[in-house]
Amino acid sequence: MLAATTETERLVAWLRLPAIALIVAGHGLTHPNPNDRAFFAAIVVFAGWSAAVLAYVYMREVTVAFSVGAVAFDVVAITTLAVLSGGAFSQARLAYFLVPIAVCFRFRPALTAAAAASTVVAYILQGVLHPAASNPEAARFIAVQAGYLLWVGVAAVLLSYILATRTERVAELAAVRQRLLADALSAEERERQTLAEQLHDHAIQNLLSVGHELQEAGDGIGHPALRRAESTLTETVNELREAMFELHPYVLEQAGLRAAIPAIGRRAARRGDFRLHCDVRYDGPHPQERLLVSVARELLANAAEHASATEVTLRLVRHAGEVVLVVQDDGQGFDPADLPDSLARGHIGLASHRMRAESVGGRLEIDSAPGGGTTAILPLPDA
Repeated sequence: MLAATTETERLVAWLRLPAIALIVAGHGLTHPNPNDRAFFAAIVVFAGWSAAVLAYVYMREVTVAFSVGAVAFDVVAITTLAVLSGGAFSQARLAYFLVPIAVCFRFRPALTAAAAASTVVAYILQGVLHPAASNPEAARFIAVQAGYLLWVGVAAVLLSYILATRTERVAELAAVRQRLLADALSAEERERQTLAEQLHDHAIQNLLSVGHELQEAGDGIGHPALRRAESTLTETVNELREAMFELHPYVLEQAGLRAAIPAIGRRAARRGDFRLHCDVRYDGPHPQERLLVSVARELLANAAEHASATEVTLRLVRHAGEVVLVVQDDGQGFDPADLPDSLARGHIGLASHRMRAESVGGRLEIDSAPGGGTTAILPLPDA
């Protein structure tokens, strides 16, 4: 929520700058102003305020209270500039239109309505109380301008309501999607574990039993075919153990992340014939240990099978309230823009893991370029 508010305030902060330039350009356009010195002093203050806000919103997260205060200051500043440059007839009055339009971006209909109402009231009050109100056309002019402000304000409120409603709906759908994805991924993980257990408890045990039988038969007969069968059987058992580890790394349950992550790295290094630099400074436990292991396995498998890398760095550290997994290689790299096409061709590894990360509040960032290697970063909340 704070991030979205900050992004909105950054856009509004940029919108203030052309408004200042337009107010200055329109100063004295239709009515001469006897308060030039005070007007330009107020413009300098408003410009300084706008520059300070622009710098602030890029340095810190912005709260709703700050947004409300900024709106209030904008209304006061525009009113002051209007009073100092012609009252109801001031070209600065047009800057009032900025307020409800800018506020509607915040997706808060009530705040937009309050801002719109404040601009109408502020314009009417300064217009009526200003000496220029003695002009015979002033009353009609003020009424028409206030009507336009009210009209734009109502439109801004409706737009804000539509945006807020759609945003809430999208958030609800995203939450449902995340729950469904989490349930599906949990079911997948359970199936992988079940299959690994069945391989271990049945297939591998049966093959080991057959291997003992062949060994006993070979001791008595010594036929070359029996030795070849025994060798093939041993290779098959090793391959099944590799597959079992890929399905469900038991070392994670037995020794934790500190042992599981390097184990996955060493297996990938043997398969991809690259040098592994492993830096694990996180002991855990972590509620998403299986996700960290699964993403590490996927990224290392890509480095081993597709990157043609010679050096791979694997890191798992705690940083700024997050646990961060980094896999970096010096391989041939790729264009991240090709990922959607890769997904369409059925290569769903990175896409599925990115969705898994997002479903638990993390994100999977891929930085790569053809010939420039690949760096993948997975930060997850450390909780």
